[in-house]
Amino acid sequence: MYTIVIIWDSNNAEVTQWEEAPMVITWKDREISLRAGPRERVDQNGVTSKVAVYLPDELTEEEFQELFALHEKNVPELHLHA
Repeated sequence: MYTIVIIWDSNNAEVTQWEEAPMVITWKDREISLRAGPRERVDQNGVTSKVAVYLPDELTEEEFQELFALHEKNVPELHLHA
């Protein structure tokens, strides 16, 4: 099981669980692609999970970096270095 973080824009991100982490998938009628991970994450309780981050295909790598940094503050699953 993978923890999936989908960053839609500067105001919207969601966390869900998937059995796989495909390179590209259509989710909620939009094509999104894998931008980071899957990476292993250990939370503050010592629980290990695999996290993958997705963004809509139309967003650039620079936009990904900015949005990741913006959402990292509020989405614990993005704390990949924990």
